[in-house]
Amino acid sequence: MIVGLESKARNLARWTAALMLALGAALLLTVGSAAPAHADSEYVRSLKINYQVDRDGVLHVTETFQWHFDSLEHHGMQRELITREPDPDTGKDIVYDISKFTASSPTESADVSKIQNGGAFARERSTTFRIGDSSSSISSQDVTYKLSYEVRGAMRSSGSYDELYWDATGSGNPAIRSLEITAQVPGGAQDKQCYAGPIGTNTACTSSTISDDKAVFGQNDLPAGENVTIGVKIKPGLISDNKPHLVRKAGLLSAILTPAVAIPGLIGLLITVGIPVVGRKVAKERTTDLRYTNLAPGTVPLPGAPVEIGKSDPRMEIPVQFTPPPITVAEAGILVDGQVDVRDTAATLVSLAVNGAIKIEDVDGSGYQVRLLDPSKASGPHETAVLTSIFDGRPPGAVTDLSTRGSMTEAHKTLVNQTRSLVQEKQWFTKVPKAAGRALGGGWIVAVVIFGWFILRSNGAAGSISPWLFLLIFPLASLLITTILVSRVMRRGQRTAEGRAVCDHVEGFKQYLATAETDQLRFEEGQDIFSRYLPWAIAFDLADRWQRICQQLVDMGRLPDQSPYWYSGPYSGFNAFNIGYLTGSLATAATPAPSSSGSGFGGSGFGSGGSSFGGGGGFSGGGGGGGGSSSW
Repeated sequence: MIVGLESKARNLARWTAALMLALGAALLLTVGSAAPAHADSEYVRSLKINYQVDRDGVLHVTETFQWHFDSLEHHGMQRELITREPDPDTGKDIVYDISKFTASSPTESADVSKIQNGGAFARERSTTFRIGDSSSSISSQDVTYKLSYEVRGAMRSSGSYDELYWDATGSGNPAIRSLEITAQVPGGAQDKQCYAGPIGTNTACTSSTISDDKAVFGQNDLPAGENVTIGVKIKPGLISDNKPHLVRKAGLLSAILTPAVAIPGLIGLLITVGIPVVGRKVAKERTTDLRYTNLAPGTVPLPGAPVEIGKSDPRMEIPVQFTPPPITVAEAGILVDGQVDVRDTAATLVSLAVNGAIKIEDVDGSGYQVRLLDPSKASGPHETAVLTSIFDGRPPGAVTDLSTRGSMTEAHKTLVNQTRSLVQEKQWFTKVPKAAGRALGGGWIVAVVIFGWFILRSNGAAGSISPWLFLLIFPLASLLITTILVSRVMRRGQRTAEGRAVCDHVEGFKQYLATAETDQLRFEEGQDIFSRYLPWAIAFDLADRWQRICQQLVDMGRLPDQSPYWYSGPYSGFNAFNIGYLTGSLATAATPAPSSSGSGFGGSGFGSGGSSFGGGGGFSGGGGGGGGSSSW
């Protein structure tokens, strides 16, 4: 019965996709879009930014651009400011309230119009303030613009101090030849940090000082696409609104609950209420794991022993495991969520280093390279294949640069394919889940894009869509989203009883790393417990916590104060080793490089809990805000 219902739902979904494609095609014929211009000869001659934080936590901003245009065919400049971005630390969204935006120019039109980027469902949103007159062009290639605005929600607090940790320029700019930033905060600046370069790097700015209680920063010749992030430490207790403004993460549900949409949306929901019910039933049937019901969780039966297999109860408590399972981190990654993602690839690379197959080397703080030592130390054919991909079959001693995004993309694809094959051989799933990006066919992807584009063009405002249209949109959206969600849920797959038992061990060990404190860790003297468990901490997204725990062990004298043996960097102390930066860089290397067109979103999304003064330090793009500027 379920199979029949699923088949009917799929047929209906195909008709839905076709209808949305037709609707989107008609809309595309009537609406155009313009991309920001970044010609090679266009640059910002000078940018001066003044920040003033008041005791209410409001950030008052003044920016003076001396813009050099590549021709007289432009109308003016535009400034993009981030207004919403995901917070990976809490799972919520950070919002920045931009208000009182004004612009002036001594020679050109400074009319301001706004373009909202990202619709009601988007977690990444920004506002582009377009300055100039669309009916006239600039009269000179060198124009000065002065912008002023206020930001609420820009502050952060780390307990013992407050902080302005802010992406001043964003990464969406042409080259900036001279940048000056002044920041004035209540009680005077207590400390300062400044980072310049690509997102994720920690290269210091050209200058960084405190003068007359103000933090003053300077940067010369910032290349196009790079960012400057500042950090200003503030005495605690002086600012009332000292934390990021967090809201529930954006999505379809939060958008449709607005009163103007709720009534017609409810009617549409009632029409299609059976679709998610069927979808949930199908997903549950296809993803509920099997289990050895006569054995304790995490236990694999002995050969020939009688077993009883039944459905697993998701509420079953999984016991803590004090040692990692006898599998690789890549196998654990696909076993937990059905996928091998870039974090699993980063964990695999660190595991190879810990086992002596490679050495990870810091290249003057600008990135990492890996050196092949002993490929026989790989823990399986999938890891051997990764080494072959990274070093292109070269002998020990070969070096590969991993400092750029996409430099390890092929190795990541190799790991995904090899791990899937390995898991299939071990029969841990009733059917190995589809790799990410393959769950939906090409037609569905196009349908999703056009449907999403249509909704985003409406900016989520009910006034721009008549109620009768919602009677159509809501059932279509319900069907489409249910299909997508079911597909996403089914990406984790259905584990066999054997796979469930191994996964119990993985989840039990994750619970141990997530909760264990220093006094609960037991290991033999001389054992490098930090390196042994680090690949697992990376795979579980617990690397920062694990380094914090091990730093306490170093302070207690239970671990040596030195960087790991498998890592080579400019500093030797344990505290100087920044695992967050290393993990982020390796994951970036495994992520495909963006297309030349780009998305235009200049936010970094590194979380509300970060600090430019905390352990491991800050980096470019680690603060709030961001965005960019361009001509139009």
